[in-house]
Amino acid sequence: MARYTEQELRYLRLLDELQDTDGVDVRYEERGEIEEATGEAPEAFALMEEWQGVRLAPELQRAFLRFDGISAHWTLTEDGAALGGEFSLRHLPAALFATGETLVHDDLPSDVRALYEEFRVFDEQPRTGAGTLAALRIPTVVTGTLSPEVWYYDSSDGAFRLDVDYAQYLDALLVTKGTSGWQYLYADVNLGESGLGSVADDLRTMLEVFPHLFPGHDYADLRTRLEART
Repeated sequence: MARYTEQELRYLRLLDELQDTDGVDVRYEERGEIEEATGEAPEAFALMEEWQGVRLAPELQRAFLRFDGISAHWTLTEDGAALGGEFSLRHLPAALFATGETLVHDDLPSDVRALYEEFRVFDEQPRTGAGTLAALRIPTVVTGTLSPEVWYYDSSDGAFRLDVDYAQYLDALLVTKGTSGWQYLYADVNLGESGLGSVADDLRTMLEVFPHLFPGHDYADLRTRLEART
């Protein structure tokens, strides 16, 4: 049986938090097997360079996960306020093969098409059916060491670059639990604009109820980000 890394244990604890909290209905959960063939982070990063010619920044190794899948889809009702969320992570070697080609269609401007073709998807929300995902942007030609841009795609609003790297995205996921639209807290958007008001409402609800439901986390940065975007 594989021994979990501390990083992997953080995500198993995330699933435990959701399962053990009164009022949270976990509608789906996946605790995938550890893909031991990928090796530890240094070996996996070396393999990605060999397979894909992508030399990822060493500082991203701290975020490396070996699960062949880890995910949850949940809802809760707290004092009459409904909220839901989902995440579905694939590990980095698998993400490099998960291209954004399904987002590409003939009506897209050429620059948007080129952007989507560089996406490598590592987080999705398939059961929510919201048409959203998070992806690393891997340029067609990579020279030197790369810390890829992280982008969030919403089928209703397009794609937004996030001001986090891959490791920081996964850190934020531990706090937000995949609350729908949490990625907008890290995008250059105005949540007061038409079409995003419901996202702002959900994020307000998250920050009202999570400190009571999940008191072991610090929500100060998320509050600051929400205020800046509303």
